[in-house]
Amino acid sequence: MPGSLALLLLEKSIERFERARSSKEAKYTVTQVAKIRGRGKGMGTEAGRELHSKLWGDPELIARERLVSTPLPLAWRFRFGWLYGVADQVLFREGVPVRVAEVKSYTSYRGYERAQASLYGLLVELNWGVRPRVELRGARIVEVKGWEEIALESLELFLKKIHY
Repeated sequence: MPGSLALLLLEKSIERFERARSSKEAKYTVTQVAKIRGRGKGMGTEAGRELHSKLWGDPELIARERLVSTPLPLAWRFRFGWLYGVADQVLFREGVPVRVAEVKSYTSYRGYERAQASLYGLLVELNWGVRPRVELRGARIVEVKGWEEIALESLELFLKKIHY
């Protein structure tokens, strides 16, 4: 992907995230939706927000360098409202996101963690038009197989819960 196209897509992705965060429309975080499948065992939402506020890459570097891994703010507007969040790590190869990794401080991954990583994979796919590899990373690395189905089922379960 040429650098200018990668930079444009990255800027649009960040712009969508900011629109979602400030929107008065219905909006849901990836974490809220993933909780339909259970809870994680990490240090909590506030610790995650603090971490993400300190880790953000340079868009021009992402578009220009051969390999860059960085947290990535993502959002998409669905009929039910916005889905948004910050993926822990997205690996870009020549400006194209090829892997989404949700980083955990523990090793036993269940439904919640798989749903969270899968939803980030879906947001990357919608924003960039590419299908990334989706992983959970901690003391062990696990590829999330069938992540598209997990993401869509999680959204369906969440929407049923909130009565859509």
